[in-house]
Amino acid sequence: MTPWKYSDESYKEYTRTSWNETAELYRKAMRLFEPYGFDLLARVNPKIRESVLDLATGPGEPALSIARMVGPEGRVVGVDLSERMVELATRIAKERRIPGLTFLAMDAEKLDFPNESFDLVTSRFGFQIFTNPETVAREAYRVLRPKGRIGLAVWSTAEKATAIDAVVGPMLEFAEPDETGYLPTPFELGGPGELAKLLADAGFGETQEERRTHTMAFKDEDEYIEILVEGTPLGHSIKEEDPPVQKKILAKTRANLRKWKSRKGILIKCEGVIVTATK
Repeated sequence: MTPWKYSDESYKEYTRTSWNETAELYRKAMRLFEPYGFDLLARVNPKIRESVLDLATGPGEPALSIARMVGPEGRVVGVDLSERMVELATRIAKERRIPGLTFLAMDAEKLDFPNESFDLVTSRFGFQIFTNPETVAREAYRVLRPKGRIGLAVWSTAEKATAIDAVVGPMLEFAEPDETGYLPTPFELGGPGELAKLLADAGFGETQEERRTHTMAFKDEDEYIEILVEGTPLGHSIKEEDPPVQKKILAKTRANLRKWKSRKGILIKCEGVIVTATK
């Protein structure tokens, strides 16, 4: 049974479990997502001594980068549903000796912080996988101080987030929708104005949307599958299919990648959406 046929709570547990399984492998994907993190930080511009909350922090980005920007007198908290991701982020922060940084295992729909606790809330590629992003947006609004800022990054639509769709497209050919015909994808909230509307509905103002395209580079098809499939929950989902279906998905993925081959390897453009707003 595919995960999107489960209840909200089961889907959330599936999310937690699959990210726990891929936490260490996911580190290899961090270089691919780094440019979108830079775009996000340029828009929200964390300042010295600010208090910042990073949702779905994963292995700790952009929380780690933000901690350097707010300085030792600032405060940065990264939360993630996956305990393994929190352990990994904590380890990386210690290795890099970055002070003023805390990572906690926490459900972003139920933030365990008082009202008006932070100056800034960020999330890089978290909102498209939250079970109820509307609830998370309301929680972010609650914990922000007056005039506080929020900055989010999500993937664009399938035809523009090409590097992700190279594998997701074949996966969706074999996926079963729920009883309403709905199928969740990594492209949730990627359409024009979608994420900005979600924030506005949660009470935010001054919403701004920007689309940024970067090129993801892979040595070959094997490296793509190692990083973006095996190193993320996409691989977990594929392994739930019957072996013949798994082979078909991976074969179609490899076929998709051929059009992006060059003498420098596989180079695929991928669009992300950056949305900012204020309380």
